[in-house]
Amino acid sequence: MNPSQRRAIEIVRRIIPLLSVNEGQTELAVAGLIKQQLKKYGARPSFRIIVASGRRSALPHGRATSRKMKKSELVVIDFGAVYNKYCSDVTRTFVVGKPAARQKNIINIVNKAQALAIGAVRAGVKCSEVDRAAREYIKQQGFGNYFIHSTGHGIGQKVHQAPKISRRNNRRLKAGQVITIEPGIYIKGWGGIRIEDMFEVTKTGCKNLTKSKP
Repeated sequence: MNPSQRRAIEIVRRIIPLLSVNEGQTELAVAGLIKQQLKKYGARPSFRIIVASGRRSALPHGRATSRKMKKSELVVIDFGAVYNKYCSDVTRTFVVGKPAARQKNIINIVNKAQALAIGAVRAGVKCSEVDRAAREYIKQQGFGNYFIHSTGHGIGQKVHQAPKISRRNNRRLKAGQVITIEPGIYIKGWGGIRIEDMFEVTKTGCKNLTKSKP
């Protein structure tokens, strides 16, 4: 990982604590704040910023709209930075106000699925094994049909590059690769939850590059 990639990662880590969602705030306003912060650090978005609230949060790639966020709704925010040609990528899910019991439950399931996938990462492990760790847990919890994409992807000069962390990719991870782990559950008519962080693969495990404390 070179200095430019480290900087792209550090930029999103600095922005994460600034993210907030409030009743009446529009999706476009949140996306605009992120763009302002990226510009402040000399970066630009690595892809079109995703801000999807309410039922729209069930869209894995829901672009920001003029929709106003409402109390008790889920909000998925997915963004990244490009700095000197290198990319970063993170996703966070919020609840406007106090989360309901079902929201808490599914957020916990996605968090656990991500933790299990993280625990499977190390040099020499098949990408499909990392995907399986998250996917099998979500399936066991009764939401297998609602995890509708791969568990992650490589990232560097492109925001999506090899290796793909999917059930069909049996290539083995290599030390020094940077990947994302991003399980999600998307329920049409209710909402969606995704959590994404970036990790550097090591010989014995991985290092979380984007985790930040609230």
